[in-house]
Order: sequence, then structure tokens, then C-alpha cells
Amino acid sequence: MDYDLETHGWQLDPDDGFVGHVGGLWRRTVEGQPRFAFIARDFHANRNGVVHGGMLMTVMDRALGQTARFTMGAARGATVSLTHQFLAPVHIGDLVEVTPVVTRTTARMVFMTGTAFVADAPVLSGQGVWRVSHSTR
Repeated sequence: MDYDLETHGWQLDPDDGFVGHVGGLWRRTVEGQPRFAFIARDFHANRNGVVHGGMLMTVMDRALGQTARFTMGAARGATVSLTHQFLAPVHIGDLVEVTPVVTRTTARMVFMTGTAFVADAPVLSGQGVWRVSHSTR
């Protein structure tokens, strides 16, 4: 199964680092809310034939972290803590979408939640805290 994400307003978010190595993430804004997605490919599989939990955690970390930075207009951000609850398996070929939510901000910290969905079914929830900096160093 393949998806034509560009026709639905998604843009591939280029990354030369780790996220690019695992296939990259798609991004779009819906009603002012950022959304992130990836298509589960064969190389995302674990030994059970479903998407590896580490991939799902990577997507949640990137989606919430980028949203924290964008929300605060920060040049940099770092994950302070991030917890996950795995709710259902993700199968190869699935489109996984994450909708991040800012729950609280301080001058340097952003508190976030997010849920990853396949269609209308939640597959992962996450909660975390990011420290942001306006310095480029």
C-alpha cells in the first residue's frame, strides 16, 4: 500500500541525521495544528513483523520536539523526558500520524503530549518535556 501524501498537503521534512536514516517524516498543518507522519516500511519491522517500538518512539520524539521548538520560536531544543504507552501494533504499510499538543510552557521548558494513530485507531501515546534555547550554540 502506498500513499500520495503530497496531494493531501504533506511535505517530506528533510533530515541528514538519524531521522533521515530511518526514512524521514512527513509534516503538514491542519487548522493551525502541526501533524507528522511516516509510512511503515519493511525496514521498520521488528522480529515479530510489526513496526519496531524504537521507530514509533523516534517519531514521537521528533514530532513533539519540533512542535516545542516551533511553538517557542526556539533555535534548539532537547528532550528532557519522554514516556510512551504502546496501545496497538503498527503493521508494515500503515500510515502513522502524530498530532502533538502543547500542554504548558515556561521560559525554557515545553510540556507536550501526543498520540499516534493509524486511521482512527490510537497506537501510541507519549508525554514529555523539552528544554528550548534561542541560542544557535
